[in-house]
Amino acid sequence: MNLLRVILLAVAIWLIFRIVKRYLNRPSKTSSRIPPEPGDMVRCEQCGLHIPKIEAVRDNDHYFCSKQHLEQSKGER
Repeated sequence: MNLLRVILLAVAIWLIFRIVKRYLNRPSKTSSRIPPEPGDMVRCEQCGLHIPKIEAVRDNDHYFCSKQHLEQSKGER
């Protein structure tokens, strides 16, 4: 009879552990509903690709998607 109680207690502890673990790993509902801010977009002078302004390579008032396109543009001038 004692072995049966130990087995039932172990199963109950395991079930409680699984329920708590699942509850803690659940993503919050508020974070998934808010889309990220897009920010300002700029156009690459070389290829025309639109990229976020914070990721662009800037040369005076001109924006480029990479340093390579900046160098290519300087070579054409």
